[in-house]
Amino acid sequence: MTITPMRPHTIQPTRTARADHVGPMRLDWLTYGELAIAIHAAGIPAKANSLTVDQIKALAVAGIARLGLTEIYRINEQWRAANTVDCDTTYHGEIRRLWGSHKREETAVTLGYRLECAIKRGEVTP
Repeated sequence: MTITPMRPHTIQPTRTARADHVGPMRLDWLTYGELAIAIHAAGIPAKANSLTVDQIKALAVAGIARLGLTEIYRINEQWRAANTVDCDTTYHGEIRRLWGSHKREETAVTLGYRLECAIKRGEVTP
């Protein structure tokens, strides 16, 4: 499956720059947070800790196909904004709205980070 990216690797993450690029998608262009959102969108299985890196990659690709990169970038921005707010009811409500629960957020972020590290180590092709 070929996914079209919205930004080249050399451009820093800005919303306008990402929309300019057309070509094959590489997962190493995404942050672990963006990967976590894609993985969450695909649906995290009950035994997420036992997933292989290739299975995590398949979840990320499925999530990107489901939401599209523009939506993943938008949700990531909302998540980042929620994390800069003091821990009050607004923060907890936003996390619940974006992820469903703190546990689901934690699981998705852990899987996204595992995938990012595996890509950087060359254990899986981006």
